[in-house]
Amino acid sequence: MLSLFLIASCTGEQLQQGRDTETADPGLENNPVVAGQDLPPDNIKSIQVYRGNRKESIPAIELGSDDFITLRFDEIEESSRMFRIRIRHRNADWSPSNLMQDHYLVGYREDFISGGEPSGVQDPSYTHYRYRFPNESMRVRISGNYLIEVLEYESSRKLFSLPFFVYDNQGQLAFNLEEIYGMDSRYLLHHQPFVRYQYPSDIISPTTDLRVFFVKNRFWGRAREADMEDMSESGVYRSYLSRPQAFVGIYEFRPLDMRRYDTPRREVVEVWTETVPPKVHLFRDVVNLDVNPRRRTPAIHGSPRDDHRARYINVRFELELPDREATELPVYVYGPFNNWTIDERHRMKYNSSTDSYVGWALIKEGEYDYKYAVVVDSRIDDLRLDASFASSSQEYISFVYFRDPRWQSDRLLQIRSDRTH
Repeated sequence: MLSLFLIASCTGEQLQQGRDTETADPGLENNPVVAGQDLPPDNIKSIQVYRGNRKESIPAIELGSDDFITLRFDEIEESSRMFRIRIRHRNADWSPSNLMQDHYLVGYREDFISGGEPSGVQDPSYTHYRYRFPNESMRVRISGNYLIEVLEYESSRKLFSLPFFVYDNQGQLAFNLEEIYGMDSRYLLHHQPFVRYQYPSDIISPTTDLRVFFVKNRFWGRAREADMEDMSESGVYRSYLSRPQAFVGIYEFRPLDMRRYDTPRREVVEVWTETVPPKVHLFRDVVNLDVNPRRRTPAIHGSPRDDHRARYINVRFELELPDREATELPVYVYGPFNNWTIDERHRMKYNSSTDSYVGWALIKEGEYDYKYAVVVDSRIDDLRLDASFASSSQEYISFVYFRDPRWQSDRLLQIRSDRTH
């Protein structure tokens, strides 16, 4: 047993016009995006949300503390303008809660973003925006899951939304992980997470009022609710996933180092600086063969450059599939640069002359992880095309929710993050 105890975009070579906001497709299984989350239009890029000033941190703050959430994003080819901000409370499973806004929010019903910072580059130019929550205008009064929504100021049309978390920091939460082998023929290793939660004394019926969820690698939409429990120890709620619900133990990311697109990188085969925007061709990725040394995945999957001179680049991805895979397979490239969404703009096209799939994405200079995924029978499979199942660090985040009988909504009592080695 491995025990861990820690203290608690464009599809081709041209820019496309903006599109209307879309909601995460509820018909796709295994979706990294939470239910009800709105996806941004084409001209909104490099969205980030995290705690405080640390990009690598989880977007989770303690209720009543000095913690704050930072939201950042770019708008392509737009002069500085204003946006509306709304905050929505959600249940543990991301369904809308029954709470009225006045029950979970203090201050104004809306806040605003203004005064974006223009970029120092052209083709394309962009404006960078930053927002901090809570603030003097608005703060939350209860814990739980939340969506932060960004809307156009003039029309109030919703542009996009992102999840964040507010927790009470009540009770003591410990975590451990069991390694399981031989569960199926495809994956040799599975991870079975366990938690031990010493709950507050005012919780009378933990078996009915508490819920535990596990999230792997910050894909909030793939949260799995614990389906086993143990109340053999007084004042302690033990909960875990049954073996059939265990996570695949190896989840691999491909690295993309593009901090400076015009500086030679091992992933890059060609650079065109004379195009608008500049183009970068990556070396061909091959399933079960990787020319790049493997590395452990950092906690953060995407880190765009903060410099206002950072440029947006058209990045060309190429993937060679094994002979066993059909050429009409729907293959997508996805990562933090497209918010981990399955999007037709980033569906790759099969090139018979090179016997490979080719796709494009508009990406700001920085460092990123990315993956290739297929959609089969309305289910996202982003393990099928992994390179080699090399050893990589995995992050598990545990959530303990309490169904508050006063409000008939879910409070978040405790949260913690643990990593494998």
